[in-house]
Amino acid sequence: MEGMRKCLLLLLLFCLVAVSGLSAAEKEVRYLTFSVKNRFDFFVRDLRLEEVELKIDGRPVDIGFLGSKDIDTAYVILLENSPRTAKFPVSMPQHGRVNLIDQMRYQMSYNFFGPLVRSGSVLLGEFFRRVKILHDFSSREDALVNALHNLSPNFNSIDMDSTRVGHALGRGVDLLKQRPEKRKVLVLFTASIDRESYNHLDEYKDMLRLTDVELYAITSAPRFAGGSQYTFQEKMSGYFLRQLAAETSGYAYVIKEFVYYDELFTDLVGRMTNTYTIGFYIYPGPEAESHKISLKINREKCKVNCRKSLVF
Repeated sequence: MEGMRKCLLLLLLFCLVAVSGLSAAEKEVRYLTFSVKNRFDFFVRDLRLEEVELKIDGRPVDIGFLGSKDIDTAYVILLENSPRTAKFPVSMPQHGRVNLIDQMRYQMSYNFFGPLVRSGSVLLGEFFRRVKILHDFSSREDALVNALHNLSPNFNSIDMDSTRVGHALGRGVDLLKQRPEKRKVLVLFTASIDRESYNHLDEYKDMLRLTDVELYAITSAPRFAGGSQYTFQEKMSGYFLRQLAAETSGYAYVIKEFVYYDELFTDLVGRMTNTYTIGFYIYPGPEAESHKISLKINREKCKVNCRKSLVF
């Protein structure tokens, strides 16, 4: 009788361990990044865990942790280097000849990489027909700046229509997916979108829903591109990039005039370095589905920038 009792206890213990292991296997940790601005349009930097309320499909979710400056981050920065961004052999501002790629390099040479490498590592690349890595992931600001200075504007090409912004976007996401960091950021500079990428907008939106990547996109297209003087690509660039950024906790900039670039880069660095990351458990089903995200901050007149859905 005593031996039978021991066997039953061991069997019960085995069943409990098996069930516990099954439950642990069913759940997985996910991370969500967001930023908060107050009524004066300043970033909130002193948020506490008890002030954050997360709901998935309307149901409250327990938040495991809240981090900000201590979150390891992987940044991928891709610059379009094509005849569209390098119209002149050499930029000559005194004669009104300024290459877009040179303007971007100028803005990024001063105190752009510094704030980023203090929180993680940065990969710098360029794209035209394909993506070329200028410097692999690094936490050395000087090495990234040198790689930027060594970039040669791609003026000597007669092919103006081979820039595939969507391909560069996909390559950037692939580079980030293999990284171990909790937070992943993609920054994309382009003159304008192309027709092929625009025709696959829904596919790129689905791709961003499936990943935890933040997208910050900058295009030189006019903000209000009405009239026949603008091409289809210029007219649709703002819409295309805003739609993509809205699937993440990032932001899309649509700007044409060089005079506003200094303000743009100040805002860009501010957005990338003043974010919060929360960790929580999800319970994936047999098939991946889109789930609605609701994030509320228990402070008056605060605006939250966060992705609207999560697929699992």
